Amino acid sequence: MARRTKEDALTTRSDLLDAAERLFSEKGVSRTSMNQVAEAAGVTRGAIYHHFENKLALIDALMERVRLPVDDMLEELAKTHNSNPIAMLRARCLHIIHQVQHDDHTQALITILLHKCEYVDEALPIHLRHLEGRNACISETEVLVDLAKEQGLIDPTLDSRAVIMGLFSLIDGLMYNWLLEPKYFDLNQTALQAIDTYLRGLEPRSP
Repeated sequence: MARRTKEDALTTRSDLLDAAERLFSEKGVSRTSMNQVAEAAGVTRGAIYHHFENKLALIDALMERVRLPVDDMLEELAKTHNSNPIAMLRARCLHIIHQVQHDDHTQALITILLHKCEYVDEALPIHLRHLEGRNACISETEVLVDLAKEQGLIDPTLDSRAVIMGLFSLIDGLMYNWLLEPKYFDLNQTALQAIDTYLRGLEPRSP
C-alpha cells in the first residue's frame, strides 16, 4: 500500500508539472494561480501545496525536469570533445537549439522564461533564480573559452566574459525569435550558420 501511495504521489506531482507547464505557456506566470494549476491537474488546493510551496517551486521543478537529461547529454558531449574546447562549445550550443526545437518540455520552459514571465512582484524570485542559473552557466562556459585561448584557438586579446555574453545573446535571440513564429525560419539551420560564423570570428588574427 505504501508503494502505491508513493507512486500516486509521483503521478500527482507529474500531473501538476504538466498543468503548470501548459498554463504558464498559454496564459503567463503572473496570470496563472496555484488554484488554476491544481484544477487543471484535477487535484485539490491542498494537494498542490503539498508538492509545491509557490510558483517559484513549480518553475524550479520545471527547470529540473529539463536539466537532468541535458546534464546527461553534456557529459556525453564532454567525452566526445574533451580535447577541443571550441568543438565542445559548438556542440553545447547546437544541443540546446535541438532541445528547444524538438523537446516539448524544453520548448515550453524556454517559452515561459522568454515570453510568459513578467519579472515583477511575485515573479521576481523566478527572475533571480533564472539569473543564478544563467550566471553559473556563464562561469562554467568561460572555462572552455580560457582553454581555447591557451590552445591558440581563440584570439587571446578577447575578453572571455564578453565572448560568452555574445554567444549567449546569439542563442537567446534565435530562440526568442523562433518561438514567436516557428514556421518563419528553420531554427537548427539558422543556428548552425550563425554559431559557426560567430566562432570563426573569434579565431586569432594573422599578424
